[in-house]
Amino acid sequence: MNRRDRLDAVVKHRAPDRVPVSAWGHFYVDELGAETFADRMLAFRAAYDWDFLKVHARASYHVEPFGFEFRPSQHPAQGHTLTRTPIDRPEDWFTLRPAPLDSPAFAEQMRGLALIRRGLPDDVPLIMTVFTPLDMADKLLDRRAEVLAAHVAEAPEAISHALSVFAETLEPFVRQVTRFGVDGVFFSTKWVNGAKLPPAVYRRLATPHDLHMMAPAAALPFNILHVCQTEVFVDGFADYPVSILHWDDHGAHNPSLRMGQTMTGRAVSGGVDSPTLAHGTVDEVTDKATGAIVSMGGKGMILASGCSIITSETPEANLQALRAAPDRAADRLARGDAGQSSATVNERGGGLV
Repeated sequence: MNRRDRLDAVVKHRAPDRVPVSAWGHFYVDELGAETFADRMLAFRAAYDWDFLKVHARASYHVEPFGFEFRPSQHPAQGHTLTRTPIDRPEDWFTLRPAPLDSPAFAEQMRGLALIRRGLPDDVPLIMTVFTPLDMADKLLDRRAEVLAAHVAEAPEAISHALSVFAETLEPFVRQVTRFGVDGVFFSTKWVNGAKLPPAVYRRLATPHDLHMMAPAAALPFNILHVCQTEVFVDGFADYPVSILHWDDHGAHNPSLRMGQTMTGRAVSGGVDSPTLAHGTVDEVTDKATGAIVSMGGKGMILASGCSIITSETPEANLQALRAAPDRAADRLARGDAGQSSATVNERGGGLV
């Protein structure tokens, strides 16, 4: 199988020759211009021969057209520093208006996508990252979740206005992304979990805007929904146009990959948590990765870190172990070895409804 065939088998719940694997994380110093960013993304994928390239774009690109300003990082272990946001009081959300597609931050991402697609082997799927509207609101506040939660409670109509603005802005952006040869969109949200919003509230407040923004990508074969953090809900997305659900299956009160697939019927992604990749041993990475694959019977899943890897702290040897794990697991499955490990039996489910 080539890489595209391998990913296609996963979303169709057929057995691939081996489970596809990839990883992604922020390269802060290199994510500030289209050319340097594209070079870094291509080099990282090639170094480990990942099965697909998930474009891990600068997180603030979504909100820079709305007045988010920052001081660029000069250190690979430090993110960029907020210098200005237009949002202070709940009523400030009403000042937002849709941003044009030719905004500098959006245009930069399109240039980067074009360069990345041109530099990828033909059989390597390309997946772009786009935040959901409520996650954009969170980022516009520099991830001050407690402030956004207070604004949701105090002025839901103001938040609804902002989410509508974000969806109206990102819908044409997503449409344009589909014209750059991408094979999927990685939609990301930090707000579908027990620590943030109950599922019913999220569905009422955010889902209509999510679906509006996602619609242009509905026909892409490898759309992914990333549900971030702990106590996540993975079973409320039947109407979302995604083929794969991704979350940290090792996070507190999060479901295992097997449980998530049983609940949703979708292909799933995860298997190793980013702290283990950053600070664990090669054997620990191998144990979690191969155990996750064996627990899934080697199909219906992508092996990946449950969230962004900590790029400045993750050893090359651990990433090589992650990359080698699908072949090791395939050998175990061929021998009929489904032995227990810390990752094979992990049927957590707290926080789900």
